[in-house]
Amino acid sequence: MKNNTKVLILAAGKGTRMKSAKPKVLHELGGKSMIMHILDNCVLSGLKDIYIVLGEDKGQILNSIKNIKVKVIYQKKQLGTADAISSAKEYIGKFSGKLLILYGDMPLIKKETIKKIIKKTNNSFSLVGFVSKNPKGYGRIIKENSQIAVIEDKNASKEIKKINLCYSGILCGPSKEIFKSLNKIKKDKNTGEYLFTNIFNYLHYVEKPINILTFPENELLGVNNIKQLSHADKLLQKRIKLNHLKNGVTLLCPDSIYIYFNAKIGKDVVIEPNVFLGNNVVLKSNVRVKSNSYIEDTYINSFCEVGPTCRIRSNTQLGKNVKIGNFVEIKNSKIGNNTKINHLSYIGDSIIGTKANIGAGTITCNYDGRNKNKTIIGNNVFIGSNCSLIAPIKIGDKSFVAAGSTISSNVNKNDFSIARAKQQIIKGGRNRFLKV
Repeated sequence: MKNNTKVLILAAGKGTRMKSAKPKVLHELGGKSMIMHILDNCVLSGLKDIYIVLGEDKGQILNSIKNIKVKVIYQKKQLGTADAISSAKEYIGKFSGKLLILYGDMPLIKKETIKKIIKKTNNSFSLVGFVSKNPKGYGRIIKENSQIAVIEDKNASKEIKKINLCYSGILCGPSKEIFKSLNKIKKDKNTGEYLFTNIFNYLHYVEKPINILTFPENELLGVNNIKQLSHADKLLQKRIKLNHLKNGVTLLCPDSIYIYFNAKIGKDVVIEPNVFLGNNVVLKSNVRVKSNSYIEDTYINSFCEVGPTCRIRSNTQLGKNVKIGNFVEIKNSKIGNNTKINHLSYIGDSIIGTKANIGAGTITCNYDGRNKNKTIIGNNVFIGSNCSLIAPIKIGDKSFVAAGSTISSNVNKNDFSIARAKQQIIKGGRNRFLKV
């Protein structure tokens, strides 16, 4: 079935209503661009022949989708949806199978919906619509007896504007018939564009059967400005979090939590309010992420506890039963099982072994002004509070670093290291320094 279907994605629009220098379809929700949401779901639905119509911003868009095999069609001038589809004629105009037309700014359509549209389109055309409580701006689907038409909102009468059955823009049908019909579409007098919605008048005239397929409005939303993007992102977050809840994840005050699309979260994980889980986060079972924590590109093994108010950055791995406490920042580091970094520390470019204790206020001084250097801390090491470890440096197994030390030389196994000025006491000296 899928081999007899090609998909054409329209993504050439300038997106001026986004008020952004970035191409519209590259705006993100849930950590992934709109165009990648569409492309990924096409691939997941089994479609292999994917064509995409691009405009002036094709370079930026192609650079962002280079990991997916697509065939690119360039539309020189944006003269409406019908013109965008017509630009694909020389590539797929002679294709005898089904053509599914999608849009690059509809990121919420599910792969299951794509499959249903294709499956229900046989020798007919499938017009995809939805029922809206607020249909303003959408084309309305008009059905009278056997005739089906779509009236653009700007051309609709007051009576037609009361209709809440709306056209999503998606159409699936015989490819050759679609391109044949496009030749009959004339330029719209009001917009100066070739509107694809006029195809239905011609299909009725030549007595081609049209089926109306309806799906939830929340799947078929088009994004034309930042406000709509924010709304779509909120809907996607609800979908992502519902999926995690179904899989045994506890979300405390879920509306305050933000989770990227590719987060992998195990059973019995608890996520407290105001947590951000960014790109490529893996939380294994029984992890607890406490409030106000920010985590990205991080693997956290089972039974860890992180936060509150911690930041874990890219390329970090936490072993089992690790404790990361308040106001701790970690990046590009590997932390061994049962290690504790409980308070006010910065750990960067480091490898820390098992059962180590990193005292409050300890930092790894990993940057010398030119290079990032490694700190390696062994197993069962105790680092006292307020220490500075100047990389590159190695702290051996079972060693002890005294509080307040600045360590610039390696510490061997079982050694004790202290590096701080000797305390002095001046008897009765308070009044010499403070006027009371």
